[in-house]
Amino acid sequence: MVGVPAEAQVAALATALLARIAPVGQLSLQQRSAQQYRSDKDAVMKVSVVVPVYNKAPWLEESFASIFAQTFQDFEVIAVDDRSTDGSMEILRRFDDPRLRVVQLERNMGPAGAAQRAMDLATGEYVVRMDADDVMLPDRLARQVAFMDADPGIGASGGHQIVLGSTTDIMRASLTDEECRSGVLFQIPLFQPASIYRRSVLVEHGVRFLDDWPRYGEDWWFQARLLRVTRVGNIDAPLVQYRVGPQNIRAGHDRTSMLRTLFGGLFAFYKWPVSEEGLRAHLHVQKWFPEKLNAEDVRKVAAHLRWLSDQNKLTGTFPDRAFDQWLRRAWTEFGYRLPRFGLRVMKTYVNEGPWPSMRQLRYMVTSWATGRA
Repeated sequence: MVGVPAEAQVAALATALLARIAPVGQLSLQQRSAQQYRSDKDAVMKVSVVVPVYNKAPWLEESFASIFAQTFQDFEVIAVDDRSTDGSMEILRRFDDPRLRVVQLERNMGPAGAAQRAMDLATGEYVVRMDADDVMLPDRLARQVAFMDADPGIGASGGHQIVLGSTTDIMRASLTDEECRSGVLFQIPLFQPASIYRRSVLVEHGVRFLDDWPRYGEDWWFQARLLRVTRVGNIDAPLVQYRVGPQNIRAGHDRTSMLRTLFGGLFAFYKWPVSEEGLRAHLHVQKWFPEKLNAEDVRKVAAHLRWLSDQNKLTGTFPDRAFDQWLRRAWTEFGYRLPRFGLRVMKTYVNEGPWPSMRQLRYMVTSWATGRA
């Protein structure tokens, strides 16, 4: 929508979604045209939407209604219940759309195992991931199918996410393959709830989730492997509303331990020999501070970023210029988090790295002086 502010576009999309979604029980074949539904159950759908489910009962109706209400209708839905204990399976069985297949696992497999079993059942040209507590915007599938059809060389893509309940809080993904690839140590290339995969690429190269992968970050490990075999990209538009709350997998768990496992696994995958000290610094780069930072911690973060730069020049893992841009971005964003830790920490930051912009310096000093950090 040319000339319309981004916030207004997001609000319009959210409003359109709510207008389209009827209670799941009211969605029937009679409400769809013959062109939107294939009566031949053996016909191959263009898209397979896979939805791993574990204890998401309060949100299932809204989530699945948003799937069935898509403007693009050539899809099947595969829901795999990972042995929920909250009645999720009973709700899934009540949905009457014939494109939906519901499978219950014999035992709890965790996010990676449940996702892979759902993907193994997919028959579509494209596999779309969906979290069972999120909400698709109405044109998500239409946008993503058009994007993938337009570039057969792209094996996977995604888009931005709106935090559910907000019209302005947007989680933005990198757009180009180079940006996604070079930033994999700092940001997941594709937000999993907004991702779509070319199934032929996954099958041909054997890219799969493994059962013993961690319950947090398994999507990041999966995509790192995918980057070895194909190009990726993201649409510059929000595609889903992402629900934040206690139902998220990281809630109620030891976040430090989860992040150490996630990034330790990534460094191991790329065969970069990160030290324990470096891994701790990388968590600080990810804006995770389980303890109060001191000046020495800042120096260690600066040293870690220099090590990352040297390691990339040594191995040629990522495009140099794009990777260096990620390093500068990581250092800048790290600096914005430091006023809460005091003046000495801020002075060390200024001395250890590139001189911050006047805008950043003004923000840091003002935040420290006013206690807003």
